[in-house]
Amino acid sequence: MSYIESNDLVSFSKEELLSFYCNAAKTGCKALGHTKGQRNKTKAKAYAAELHNRGTNVPDYYDAAKAGVFNGSGST
Repeated sequence: MSYIESNDLVSFSKEELLSFYCNAAKTGCKALGHTKGQRNKTKAKAYAAELHNRGTNVPDYYDAAKAGVFNGSGST
């Protein structure tokens, strides 16, 4: 897993960003530490903003978390 910079998001497909969003949401919701949870919530917001800018319908944060993978690609 590598760290993804917010300004690099344009290089990813909508599908990849949606996967990153779901994974960051899942990790943010399930993290035991507040810092890890907050980092992933911030990343999820960045992914959602990029998806929104591309005209993509973004699922609710908690619905996305149900579809994500804990510590999956796009999470921190």
